[in-house]
Formats: sequence, C-alpha cells, structure tokens
Amino acid sequence: MNWADYLAAVLVLIRITSFIAVSLFFSSMAIPAYAKIGLGVVMTLLIFPTVDHAGLGNLTENEWQFMLLALKECLVGMIIGFTTSLIFSAITVAGELIDLHMGFSMAGLFDPQTGSSVTLMGRFMYTLGILLFLAVDGHHNLLLALSRSFEIVPLGTAVLNRNISLEMLIFFKEMFLLGFKIAAPIIAVMLITDLSLSLISRTVPQINVFIIGFPLKAGLGIIVLIIILPLFTAVITGLVGQIEKDLLQIMRSMGQ
Repeated sequence: MNWADYLAAVLVLIRITSFIAVSLFFSSMAIPAYAKIGLGVVMTLLIFPTVDHAGLGNLTENEWQFMLLALKECLVGMIIGFTTSLIFSAITVAGELIDLHMGFSMAGLFDPQTGSSVTLMGRFMYTLGILLFLAVDGHHNLLLALSRSFEIVPLGTAVLNRNISLEMLIFFKEMFLLGFKIAAPIIAVMLITDLSLSLISRTVPQINVFIIGFPLKAGLGIIVLIIILPLFTAVITGLVGQIEKDLLQIMRSMGQ
C-alpha cells in the first residue's frame, strides 16, 4: 500500500465511525468510546479491500482537498446513521403516545444512555424493540447496508443537495405516522374508556371518575399491550425492511 491507499482507508474509517456515532444502539452511551472506535477499525480492515478508490487520485498533493473529502465522508456516514436512528424512533414515539393516553406521561425518567428524559412505556418499547431487532439480525443488515454504501456512493463522489433534506423530512413524517399506527390499538381502547367514564360521570355523579379512571386506564392499557405484544415482532421485521428501503433511497440520492 502506498500513501494514497492509507489516506483512502482513513476516509473509509471516517464514514464508518460517523455511522456508528449516530446510528441506533451503536450510538448508545452505554457502549464505551474505545469499543466504538475498535469496531470502526475492524470494519475498515474488512471493508477497505473491497472499496474502489481509484477515482480519488493522488490525495497527498492537496491537503485541503483531503480535508474536504474527510468532511464529506463524515456527513455521509452521519446521514446514513441518522436515517436508521430516525426510522427506529417510531417505536419510542409509539411508547410516548401510549404513555400520554394511559396517564404515565408525568412519570418521566432520565435516560443516561441518551442524556434526555423518557417515559416508561417509551423506554420499555424501545428496549424491547432493540432486543427484537438484534434477534431478527437487523444489525447484520445495517452493517451490510453500510458496506454497500461504498458501492452506491463511492469515496469522494457524494452529492449533498437539498433533495436529501426533503427526503429526511419525508422520513420524519413517516416516522410519526408509523409510531401512531403502532400505538393505535391502545389509543383506541383509551378513547373508548374515556367515553365510558364520561357517560358514567353523567349518569352516576356520585362516582368520582378521576379516582377510578387512572388505575382503570393503566390496567386496560397494560392488558391490551400484552395482547398485541406478540405482533411486535412483525412490526420490527417490517422496520428492518423499511430501514433497508430508506437507506437505499438516501444513498442513491447522494450517489447521483
């Protein structure tokens, strides 16, 4: 290997580590930074021999060009990683919607892994989704998609234009829509429960619906969640396919 090959390997490492820094469970603060860097180095050693970097030219002649290429590869890795994280956030959105209707939204928790406040069901469903995602080998598909990105978007050829921003907005909208679909059965039960309690408060004013409403809604919500939980595996499998589809779309946009 000559000096240009080493610089090309650095560009590959930058894209991979940028992807790891923002994508799904790889970005978790529970994973040590040295482990993330080590994973990036190992993946670089495995992927680099298959990467075509002949079109880069002699990078040693222009340091500013290499810095711009490094910045571009960093953005490419972050865009790919953020796309996977954004789609999977639908599960967290579904959990927060469920908490809102069950009355658990006030019981917020500080999540040290993300450094933000989360709700009970939101964190539960996200953790369960991650476990199921690993069980269906979704992380293997992510790594394969990252490896394929060097074929669709070769080193130094990425085009970052406004179409990528528009597509990210579309993904953001689809994420909220998917989260609502996941939470829809429990939301429907909670709405029926609210209507029933309102009718009871009208017909029997002596009953304090505010006292019985909270445990009733919490209990019904948990029961419905247990009933629909076996279908959650199908949701995760569908998310894996959606992530692959959206990643292919965003990579093709950058490879134009």
